[in-house]
Amino acid sequence: MIQRRFKANRPKITWDTNMKPYWNVIKDIIYNSDIILEILDARMPELSRNEEIESLTKESGKQLILILNKADLVSKEQLAINYEKLRDKFPCFIISTKDKIGTKRLREWLIANGKNKERFKIGVLGYPNTGKSSLINSLSLAKKAPVSSKAGTTHGQHWIKSVANLEIVDSPGVVPLKQEDEARLALIGSKNPEKIHNLDIVLWKIFELFDDKQVIKKLYHIEELESNEVEDIIEAICKKRGFIKKQGLIDETRLAMHVIRDWQQGKLRL
Repeated sequence: MIQRRFKANRPKITWDTNMKPYWNVIKDIIYNSDIILEILDARMPELSRNEEIESLTKESGKQLILILNKADLVSKEQLAINYEKLRDKFPCFIISTKDKIGTKRLREWLIANGKNKERFKIGVLGYPNTGKSSLINSLSLAKKAPVSSKAGTTHGQHWIKSVANLEIVDSPGVVPLKQEDEARLALIGSKNPEKIHNLDIVLWKIFELFDDKQVIKKLYHIEELESNEVEDIIEAICKKRGFIKKQGLIDETRLAMHVIRDWQQGKLRL
């Protein structure tokens, strides 16, 4: 008999801005840039926004542009909703570097805004693995910044020559959160599954994002399951995949690793 476990509690989001090495780099980028692009995950832009970056940019008098990246991982309907919520706060662009959506428009907009400067410097900031390096490569029309599905690929600050008079800076992702804030970091792809301690919490939160659980059922081939309860879905997938431990216990940890990786790589999408 398959045994179940109780639903995990939601983790609290706690901020920690006492990360001097990171913030010194960020402040330097903002100071030396003419404009700042904050890269967000289009699936959950509010969760991937960084209040400290936005506050520092405002204080510096520089213009902030929000980039809804990974637009290919969210439905057009949800993307439109997310866009409308943000466009009144800051200029906003919808981008998919994978499908080459919106990058040309953004590039032309930046060239037009920097036409009166000999060098127009663009700071690219945001959480790890939100697609900063991919965007830089798209804007510069060359593979000059390292790209990986793993968080933490970019380790230092370096300026990259782009088209026309544009210069773009890539930077380490900023994580102004305490390490126990794993759900948020995992959901926006800023923490790799192998480094997540509370895998069950993240698994539950991913499944709770889906109002239509049929999307999950279809991906994991359990369409015959009538229940839409997360607990039942977890059990069904574990049975389907053979994720069962000794004494008939479901291996939720193994499933969580699998699901989180699918979410971060875009196989499981809203």
